[in-house]
Amino acid sequence: MSGQVSLKSSFENVPAIAPELQRKVGLRWKRVWRDALVASVAAVVTWFLAKFLFGHKLPVFAAISAMICLAPGLPSHSRQAIGMLIGVGTGIVIGDGVLHLPEQWRMLEFALAPFLAMMVAASYGMPPVVPIQAGTSALLVIAIGPESAGETRMLDVLIGSGMGLLFSQVLMTPNPVRAVDEAARGLLTRLADGYRDCAEALRQNDASLSEAALMQLSQAHASIISMNTSLSNARDDAKWSVRGRWVAQELREMVARYDRHAIRLYAATLLFADNMNHALRQSGVPAPESLIQRVDTMAHICATMAAGDPLNMPEGAEVPPDYPRLQAESVPWVASYHHLDLANKALKAFNPYTARDR
Repeated sequence: MSGQVSLKSSFENVPAIAPELQRKVGLRWKRVWRDALVASVAAVVTWFLAKFLFGHKLPVFAAISAMICLAPGLPSHSRQAIGMLIGVGTGIVIGDGVLHLPEQWRMLEFALAPFLAMMVAASYGMPPVVPIQAGTSALLVIAIGPESAGETRMLDVLIGSGMGLLFSQVLMTPNPVRAVDEAARGLLTRLADGYRDCAEALRQNDASLSEAALMQLSQAHASIISMNTSLSNARDDAKWSVRGRWVAQELREMVARYDRHAIRLYAATLLFADNMNHALRQSGVPAPESLIQRVDTMAHICATMAAGDPLNMPEGAEVPPDYPRLQAESVPWVASYHHLDLANKALKAFNPYTARDR
C-alpha cells in the first residue's frame, strides 16, 4: 500500500517537474543550435571538397574532422582543430613505426600502437583531443594499413581542420563575449541549484539536506575550472580571431572582472553553506525566516542571471545587507547572514547591472 502511495505521489510531481525540465532543455538548445548548424554545414562542404580535390570516394574522415573541430560546447574551436592535426599526425607516425615489428606480433601491435601514440601525445600537454586522435589514428593504421589510414586520413583531417579554422575564425567566428558569458552561466546555474537546496534544508531544519546542498555547491568548482579555461581562450580570441579583435576592449574588461570575482563568489557561497550546515547540526535552533527568504532571493538572482540575455544582475534584486534584530537564541545564524551578504556583494561585483549590446 505504501508503495502505491509513493508511486502516486511521484506521478503527481511530474507536472511540476515538466516545465522546469522544458526550460532547461530549451536553454541548452538555445546555446548549442548555432554551433550545431555551423558544424553540419562545414561537414557537408568538407565532404565535397575532399572528393573534388583529392578524389576520395567516401571522405568520411574529412567530414568528421570538421564536425569535431566545430562541435558545440568546445571552449576553443581553433585549439581543437590544431590539436586534431597534431594528434592524427602523431598517431600515423607511431602506427607506421609499430608496423615494422615482426608480423607474428600483430596482436601486440594493436595494443602497443595506440598506447605509445597516446603516451607521446599526452606529453605535449595539449587538450584531450590530441591523445584521443593519436590513439585512434595509430589503431587505424594497424587495422587497415597506412595506405588507407595514413596519407588518406591525414589529407582528410587537413581539409577538415582547415575548414574548421575557416568557419570558426573567419566565416562564422563565434562571439567571444558570449562564450565567456556561457561559462559564467554554467557557474551561476550550479549556484542557483545549490541555493535552492540550501533554502529547502533550512525550511525543513534538516541537516542531511544541508549536507547534500554543501556537496552540490562544492561541485561548482568544476564550473570554476571550465570558466578559467574559457577566460584563457577568450584572451587568445582577442588576439587571434577577427571577431575577437573587434570586441577586444570589452572582452578584456569582462575577463578581468570574471577572473577577479568568480572565485570570490564561489568561496563566499561555500562558506555560507558550510556555516549553515554546522548551525543545523550543532545549534538545534531553527533558521530565522528572514534568512530563508534571503537564500531564496540569492537562488532567484543566480537563476535569473543565468537565463538572461544579456547576462546581468537584475536591478533591485540585491539582498538587503542589514541584519534583522536577532533574538538571543538566533545568534548561531549571524555568521550565515554575514557570509550570505558577502556572497551577494561578490555576485554584484561579478556582473554589475550594466546592459550590454550584443
